[in-house]
Amino acid sequence: MKLIRIFLLWLLFISIFNNKILAQDDNYIISDKNSSFSMEFLEIDEAIEYYDSHIDEYDNLVLRNNDEVLLMEYGIVEFKRDSACSINIDYYSNTKQSNDYINGCYGIDGAYLKSSKDLQDIYFMLGSEIGYTDKDNVILHPFEELETRISSYTIKDNKLIHNIMTQLQYDYYSFSIELDDKIDYLDSDKEYYSYDNHYFYDDFYKMIDDYKNDTRENALNSIPYFNYYQYLPHRSITNYNHQEIEDFLYNTLAIDHKLSHYNDLNNDQAADEINRSQLYDEVDSFFSNQYIYGTNALMLISSAINESSYGRSYNAYNSNNLYYVSAYESQSEKDFNKYNNVSDSIYARSKYVISSLYSNYLKANYSGTFFGNKISGLNYSYSSDPYYGEKAASAYYDLDSKLGKKDYNNYALAIVLDRSKLNLYKDEDLDNLLQSLEDIKELSFVILEEHQNAYKIQIDYSFNDDYRYDFDRSIAYIPKERVDFVINEDKIHGYDFIEQEYDFDGGRYHDYSSLNLKLLDDSYSGLRPIKEGYEFIGFENNVAKYKEIKDIQLVKDFNTKVPLNRNIDLSDGVLKVIYEDSSKEIPLTSDMIFNLDSSQEGIQDIEIRYNGKTITKQIEVLNYNNQLMDDAIDNMDLDYIKKNLENSNYPFTFSQIRNIDYELMKTNNRNYVISDETERYNLSISGLDLSLKDRHVLHFFTDTYYVIVKDIDIEDRNKIYNLAKGYGFSDVEGIDISFRFNYEDIKLIGPAIIQIDLKDKQNDLVYSVYHLSENGDIIKCRTTQSENYVQFMIHEDGPYLVLSMPSVNEYDIADNIEDLSYENMGFDNHRINFSLMAAVVLSLLGIIGILLYYIIANKRKKLWKDFRKLLHTVAYAQEEKQNN
Repeated sequence: MKLIRIFLLWLLFISIFNNKILAQDDNYIISDKNSSFSMEFLEIDEAIEYYDSHIDEYDNLVLRNNDEVLLMEYGIVEFKRDSACSINIDYYSNTKQSNDYINGCYGIDGAYLKSSKDLQDIYFMLGSEIGYTDKDNVILHPFEELETRISSYTIKDNKLIHNIMTQLQYDYYSFSIELDDKIDYLDSDKEYYSYDNHYFYDDFYKMIDDYKNDTRENALNSIPYFNYYQYLPHRSITNYNHQEIEDFLYNTLAIDHKLSHYNDLNNDQAADEINRSQLYDEVDSFFSNQYIYGTNALMLISSAINESSYGRSYNAYNSNNLYYVSAYESQSEKDFNKYNNVSDSIYARSKYVISSLYSNYLKANYSGTFFGNKISGLNYSYSSDPYYGEKAASAYYDLDSKLGKKDYNNYALAIVLDRSKLNLYKDEDLDNLLQSLEDIKELSFVILEEHQNAYKIQIDYSFNDDYRYDFDRSIAYIPKERVDFVINEDKIHGYDFIEQEYDFDGGRYHDYSSLNLKLLDDSYSGLRPIKEGYEFIGFENNVAKYKEIKDIQLVKDFNTKVPLNRNIDLSDGVLKVIYEDSSKEIPLTSDMIFNLDSSQEGIQDIEIRYNGKTITKQIEVLNYNNQLMDDAIDNMDLDYIKKNLENSNYPFTFSQIRNIDYELMKTNNRNYVISDETERYNLSISGLDLSLKDRHVLHFFTDTYYVIVKDIDIEDRNKIYNLAKGYGFSDVEGIDISFRFNYEDIKLIGPAIIQIDLKDKQNDLVYSVYHLSENGDIIKCRTTQSENYVQFMIHEDGPYLVLSMPSVNEYDIADNIEDLSYENMGFDNHRINFSLMAAVVLSLLGIIGILLYYIIANKRKKLWKDFRKLLHTVAYAQEEKQNN
């Protein structure tokens, strides 16, 4: 009987427990934060019915299932992402009427519009695009419950800035991109919202109301804003010549070499050497392709700056590719996923990506050749980044602003919106149809002439089979009534070309043995034809001249150990080019290396090529397994970490350095002294126990490791700052750091952290630290900042310069405490030891001196006594003699 009772009680408990679980699973809550209203429902249908019938009674009614938001009136969608940015969010595009995708690492938030009746699909707006995605791809956030800001626009320092969020864990914008000069109807230092990039709001709720009602009546501007750089087609010509761009790159930005290796120790997806870039010596290629394939040279450069981080991306170095997209001509390029040289990537971008694909209105990709947004231009189908068009336009605006704004609002643009069909005509009378464009959402054309009923426009299409572009041929006429907006109506103008014929004298420029170009600049000399076994040295009367190459030799070797799936390090490599009567030495670059397959472990023969001459070099691809270092760090295997530190090139984080160094300090008992010759005493350090080798001289004495802090040399400071100011930085503070063990100069074998308490640190500035390395390169250090300090990672001694620039973020992150500071450093035992030893030596010398003194004194006394005795004896003998 007792067993039956126990069994029945058990059943009752299970029943209650299951009911609780079911109640939790079906716990639907409707609430409104502003009115503190909350009501609970057991059935989803009842909850939705109540929600729909009472939505107008509250500010922002929200329906939740436990913590998950299912419905809301005003809020954002957060696109799910991971730290590796490997998650692409699939959605259905209303614009394309097909599937598309975006990545939250480029823009985390979109405007929430509605949910489907079954709550499975979430509708949103982002980059003018309206689409819907599965609810599992996003997280809904009611606007008033957000703990961080969202992507927005502002006016700061008389510039329009788009502040973009890529995470919602911290209240910091990931990107702040400058787009334009100040807009009259927007005030400085206020936050404005826009997810269509055309209409701005200072009230989030009014913006959502307008989006839902398909109107813009509550916007601050009645006429849509079109960013000039974002809507300028590639079918235009920059006002700058190649010499002006070279001067900017080489003098203002101080770019002096191509990359010789790829290190990204500051983890910003770009090589750390700021003075090196794959843009170096390539300016001519941008201008050549402008005149051959009709692609604006400054737009090509701006795209390269945006897509390759000023020519310093891994793809730029490893594949000679300045852009996201590849369009290889040869099978060998496809096999190795690498262009033969950087110039080929510019050529492929111009010919195949722009002129063949995105200019061809017979292909599905066509939506105009301007940078655009998610519903038009290149951004329409080029990138998963919803703000690709804005970022490329921002690079153009920044470049043009620094060069003198010769391109700013230079052309009149015809904007055509949302037409199911747009007819283009061959003549101004609009009698002869040229082409009909279907399913247009947004298009932009350069206006060349204005006629009574039509505009003469530059169209995107190339009529040539080889995709060459003729600015005089690729024209059409568009009815004025079909143009919705004209930008810069007072800037309508055509071109005044100069024709030049170039003879390559046996050489070739890609497909051509000669070229006839229509130029705006008669000083242009940018073509660089290739002739096997010869080096091009220039044109004489438009005929190419060459110098014959007899041989090439590798006179300085490079590191032949290549990490698996990584790039080759050519830092030390020097090639000698031998001519008939002279020679020259040049650094090795990635476009000289062929047949390297770093995905295959083992010994390989690679080729070093230069203008048709080839030498073979043996290299070895080695598997440096960072997983072993990962495991060692996780398990705090200090012996393994120290043993493999010097050759690992492991990408340590700040927290890893601090944690490892703290554990090592507990066991090493080293003695550190900071010797600050600047007398500022505002430094602290982590990582010295990790990154300085163990040394001992005399075990019965305590050694001292010195951190020597000096003022930065004025020449070193100027060299760094002359480069940094080209990117908009201001000079803050410079130091020179070195290390010593007793009297021996020593080097770091791994990373360390320097923390500086700046005198006038401001939380609305973003700080960066640049380092002048031993080989003359200027390195961008990995830098963080907290409320009171700036922290940066170092890998070698030498001069470091702290820089700053204005930011819309307020950096008030909690301060870290580094392991070594002036307050907790040890005594200068080496000096004490030296002093003690000196005292001992001096004491011994004193004792010896005293002993010598007494010895000498005694000897002198004895000698004097003997002398006197001798005198006395002589005198006595003399007296005796006289007496006798």
